[in-house]
Amino acid sequence: MIHQLTPQWTIELPEGFQHRKEESYIIFWTAGITIAVAVFSYSGPPERAALLANLRARAQAEKLKMIEEQEGTLIRFGSMQLEAISPKHTRLALHAFSMAEYGCAQTSFYLDNAADFQQALRIWQKVLYTPAEL
Repeated sequence: MIHQLTPQWTIELPEGFQHRKEESYIIFWTAGITIAVAVFSYSGPPERAALLANLRARAQAEKLKMIEEQEGTLIRFGSMQLEAISPKHTRLALHAFSMAEYGCAQTSFYLDNAADFQQALRIWQKVLYTPAEL
């Protein structure tokens, strides 16, 4: 199912996800997977480059596993880490950024089961940007 996040940004999710608005985030969830999405804009390529440099530096400083790829003009950068929720519960977090020329969709995936990681990657690949028509 395709969800329109903003006029330019969409996310496609498998059936079964529920959603709600929480401050500046849209939260999608199903059993074992929670996704928080925020969309923001910046003034152009220099700001996108600065955001990407900051994300890389933070991930390197924290020794996080990183994913980076480019699809046309869209740059995707993500970092992964285990988060302790309670003494007996950890989850895998993938903080994923899809950066267009003038805006970014920040998509954070929280996975109770690491086996859902490939599904999270597939969903991230379906965060799409369509430029506004002039």
